[in-house]
Amino acid sequence: MLREWALTAGVLWAGVGAAAVEGPGRDQFLRAARASGPVAVDGRVDEETWAKAPVFDAFVQRFPEAGKAPSERTELRVLYDDRNVYFAITCHDSQPALINRNLGRRDSDLYSDRVRVLLDTTHDHRTAYVFTVNAGGVQTDGLHYDDQNYTSDWDGVWDAAAGSFEGGWVAELAIPLSLLRFPEAPLQTWGFSVRRDIARRNEELETVLNPRTSGAIVSRLGHLTGMEQLRPQRAVELVPYLAARTVARPQFSDAARPWPRLVDPSLDVGLDLRAALTSNLALTATLNPDFGQVEADQLILNLSSFEAFFPEKRTFFTQGMELFNQVGGEGMPQTLFYSRRIGLHTPILGAAKLTGTVAPGVEVGVLDAVVTGPWLRDVDEERPDRSMGLHLTRPLHLGPNNALPTDPMVPMNYLAAVVRGKVGTSSRVGGMVTMATPLTGGCTAEDAALDEELQPMPCLARGGNAAAVDFDLRTADGQYGLMGQLEASQGVGGPPERTLRDGTVLRRGDTGFGGYVRAGKYGGEGFRWDVGDDFTTPRLELNPSGFLRTQNQHAPRAALHYERPNGMGPLKSFSANLSGGTQWTTDGRGLNRGSWVNFNTGAQLPSFDYFGLEAGVNFGSWDVRELKSSGVPLEGASDAFLVLIAESNENRKVSGGGFVAAAYHLQAGPVAPAWGWQADLYGTVRPHPALETRLELLLDRTPTAPRFIEDLGDNHFILSPLLSDTLSLTLRQQWVVTPRLTLQAYAQLFTTYGAYGTYYEGVSDASHTPIRFSSLRPVERENTDDFHDVGLNLNVVLRWEYRLGSTLYVVYTRGQQRLPVADGARPPHTLMPHGLLAGAANDALLVKWAWYWGA
Repeated sequence: MLREWALTAGVLWAGVGAAAVEGPGRDQFLRAARASGPVAVDGRVDEETWAKAPVFDAFVQRFPEAGKAPSERTELRVLYDDRNVYFAITCHDSQPALINRNLGRRDSDLYSDRVRVLLDTTHDHRTAYVFTVNAGGVQTDGLHYDDQNYTSDWDGVWDAAAGSFEGGWVAELAIPLSLLRFPEAPLQTWGFSVRRDIARRNEELETVLNPRTSGAIVSRLGHLTGMEQLRPQRAVELVPYLAARTVARPQFSDAARPWPRLVDPSLDVGLDLRAALTSNLALTATLNPDFGQVEADQLILNLSSFEAFFPEKRTFFTQGMELFNQVGGEGMPQTLFYSRRIGLHTPILGAAKLTGTVAPGVEVGVLDAVVTGPWLRDVDEERPDRSMGLHLTRPLHLGPNNALPTDPMVPMNYLAAVVRGKVGTSSRVGGMVTMATPLTGGCTAEDAALDEELQPMPCLARGGNAAAVDFDLRTADGQYGLMGQLEASQGVGGPPERTLRDGTVLRRGDTGFGGYVRAGKYGGEGFRWDVGDDFTTPRLELNPSGFLRTQNQHAPRAALHYERPNGMGPLKSFSANLSGGTQWTTDGRGLNRGSWVNFNTGAQLPSFDYFGLEAGVNFGSWDVRELKSSGVPLEGASDAFLVLIAESNENRKVSGGGFVAAAYHLQAGPVAPAWGWQADLYGTVRPHPALETRLELLLDRTPTAPRFIEDLGDNHFILSPLLSDTLSLTLRQQWVVTPRLTLQAYAQLFTTYGAYGTYYEGVSDASHTPIRFSSLRPVERENTDDFHDVGLNLNVVLRWEYRLGSTLYVVYTRGQQRLPVADGARPPHTLMPHGLLAGAANDALLVKWAWYWGA
């Protein structure tokens, strides 16, 4: 019955040149045809089998006028055989000379003419593969998950080509069935749509009506059917690699002695593996992974008492990780699994993850990683050991013994396991468990009392267990939703007790609890709203394997939005948002940790340039983290700010944008009010589709209220206001010889200085009474706290995909810091890069060869 109904529904392949005002939705069934001969992926679509394939051309606009007829005609054909599913999208264009064919490295998000194929192969209405190819032949892939969220981190090995004809261009894609998860069935029916972007018109077309106003994507897809007798492919993919590296570095760890330098060669071998264990379960593993081709993290100045969050860039941890993401996507306050914890200091020996479906609508994921490596605490830098060594804790690495790190490499095992179950059409519930387990012995109180450089390794471990249940409940149309998470943690390993930044004492075995919830109207034109609440107890500790910016906090919030993503009057889009919230401690004191009100608005002009503004006020608070680990609250200052934002249409050869912000910091006791400001600007030049130059400039001036300098004991503290200036200049250069042969360069010059002012004494008591700014008293003290830092990061990467899935990298990197300011000298109060060229530098040249084998 299902097959007969689907075949009958195939008549919706009808039509020539439909000028739809209202496009089809979930009831649309498009039909694929079995290929009658071989298909060469060359962008020409000239094989006889393509001529026999049904043609669909009833695309509708998604943006800027949802549901309206497209400005240009698009034809879609779909074929399949026992190994691949093929897509041919013929993009007619009345002005072919204006087609944007910008080139870039694989997976670069280019503003260009392009097509995207969305495939929900498990038909769960929540997850869809996305395969993109632009008019220049550049491939990109990613994944929609939780119906509306998107990640570009998923990668697969598939083929595509772009070709030209007199009246437009053609995209041809071949997606291996071994790359897709789908059930065993006589007839396959997948969620499906194809999107086309016409860059110069900023126009999005789609095979189904899926407007930006909806709060859903995957659940609104049409369907692809007609694929008979397809068998899930039990494929195995192996990617062994060989990496040869040479590093030139200072012989001495003392930054004031940048010369002489040593040249340290090293050799690594490793393996990546992917295997389909069943039709619904896939295994991915890596042994001694090397990420030398990954761009270095941005240099920043973090003067806050909170850890900075950095995005993941390493391929093993970016591919197929959507199942491990927290409900609500990035930006949620309590994250159980933050992959940057793994291998941050200690090398990864091996890691594996298992993902897939164990029952209809039930997904599971398990990840395990072991980090360990050799190190030497006592090194004779005057007479370095230049002999090459192999070590059991890192058996696939060969390098000189003098290059071993001197910081302890704490062996750890990281485990994350998650299960998510579908509820109804657009909802799901789930749970997650994470464990960061030190592979060391125990740490006694006597061991922990030693100076840190003398403590045994078990005292340096930071382990923990955490578990959570989560839910993401949405109406069928995706407009209304309720989502959240409830979690608990337990401290494991390390010293018998340690003190957190806010003074909370965390003992081994201590437990903490927390959670967050969000509810609101997330889709539709006009007014939307949402409310939320975050709660963490003082002893909640997710950071051994996750990311928790702060604990000991209760933070309700509310927001009202007005959204017109399809335009309003002459504007192509418009939004306005008003939000506010407050927060206080959960340790029984109920101390106010701050309240805020924020308003922002933005609009896309008829020229598709964007302008916006944001304004807000942060009201005074008690800062329980500033006076490090003392538990004494310090009064926090109030401020008001205004931000102006602009971005030009990216379709131009020269484009740019950024923001300029100004903040007024109110008087903080003896410190007078002051202005701060920040400008973050960028400009991009594309003189040719194969060349792109991007320059980014950040300038920041931040005055602060009196902040922590020294703990004198007995709840007496030295504080001082700080004025910091920062300059960051980043250059990115790209040259694309072909979409599979690219050269990229990245350079960041970072300089900053900080000038402290009058020193003050703040006094509390045994009850940890809060310190008010008005109670501060000036004291005499020599200023030895000013700073001046300069850094340079340089990264040049040649990437050649010499055959499908196989790559050769040649990478040069340089990292350099300024020569330290001489003892007794005052650091310069300037953003000039004084001392940089004389400072210590590390230069590395890497050649990495990876070969793809699939069967």
